[in-house]
Amino acid sequence: MSIKTVMKSVTFRKPFQLPGMDRPHAPGVFDLQVDEEPLDVMWEGYHRTLTLMVTSGGMTEAIAVTETDLEAALASDTGAAA
Repeated sequence: MSIKTVMKSVTFRKPFQLPGMDRPHAPGVFDLQVDEEPLDVMWEGYHRTLTLMVTSGGMTEAIAVTETDLEAALASDTGAAA
């Protein structure tokens, strides 16, 4: 079974704090690493197994986040209802 890794970035315009972060983080552009493994089905399908958000603020750290928490934080950042 081969894991598919996708790299993308997200932008926060306001300070934010996700579960797993010990303090609010300054706004900026952050890299995401999304790992997915294929489903055992007849069509192409994947199950997300890991999402890492890479931050820096004097030190680089990778924080595992859920898709739900990340989407809620981004919606809050833009003022959209979560």
